[in-house]
Amino acid sequence: MIISSSAIVLSKLKYRDNDLIVKLFVRELGLTSFIVRGSSKKNKSNYFQQLSFLEIEFDFNAKRNLHYFKDFESKYNLKTIHRDFKKMGVVIFLSEVLSKILIHQQKDYQLYDFIEEAIEYYDKNIFNSMFHIVFLVNLSKFLGFYPDVNNNHCQYFDLQHGFYSNAKDSDYIIFDDDLQCFNKILGINFDDLKTLTLTPVQRKNLLDNIILYYKLHIENFTSVKSLDVLRKLF
Repeated sequence: MIISSSAIVLSKLKYRDNDLIVKLFVRELGLTSFIVRGSSKKNKSNYFQQLSFLEIEFDFNAKRNLHYFKDFESKYNLKTIHRDFKKMGVVIFLSEVLSKILIHQQKDYQLYDFIEEAIEYYDKNIFNSMFHIVFLVNLSKFLGFYPDVNNNHCQYFDLQHGFYSNAKDSDYIIFDDDLQCFNKILGINFDDLKTLTLTPVQRKNLLDNIILYYKLHIENFTSVKSLDVLRKLF
C-alpha cells in the first residue's frame, strides 16, 4: 500500500557505514521506522534533524519493521530550532520525550497536528524558557491525562490521580509554591508564554513535577537523559 503523508522526525541512528535508521511520526499511520540508504549523498542526513517536517511517500507493509522511502522532501524551511543553541536543547529534549511516549502510537490527526503546529510556532518565535513545559502540559490533553481542573481551589493536587483535593492522601501530592506554579500553566497557550514569570528554581521544580506526572500516567516512561543537558543551557 502506497502512503503519502506528512511526517515528523523523532530520531535518527547511524547504521553501518553510510545508512541511517530514522523514526518518524507519520500523520497517516503513526510511529514508523525507515532505513535511508547512502545518507551522505546529497546531504540526505540533513533532512532528518530532530523535529523536522517531511512530506514522504513509501510502500507500507505491516510485516516490515523498517520501510523504504519512494520519495521524501522537506515540508517547512525551519530557520531557528536547529541553529539557536537553547532551542536545539529543547528540541533534543522534546524529541526524546516524544520517542518514549509515541512508541506504540497509531494514527491520530489531532495529536499530530498539535505537535506540528507547536514546533512551527517555536521556530517562528523568540526563545522562551517555558515553551517545553507548556508543550508537555498541553500534550497531555491528547494523551488522555490532562489535569482535571475542577476543584482547582483546593490546596493539593494529586499527580497520581490527576485531580485536586483537600486531602493529602497520596504519595504524589504537590502544594504551596509548587502548586501555584503548576496552576499558572494550566490553560496557557503558546501566545501567553511571555506572561509567565517563574524563577529558575520554580521552573526546575515544575518540570520535575510534570515529568513525574508523565511517569505516573505512561507505562514504562523512563528517565529523560537529555534533561541534564537542557538544565545546563538555561
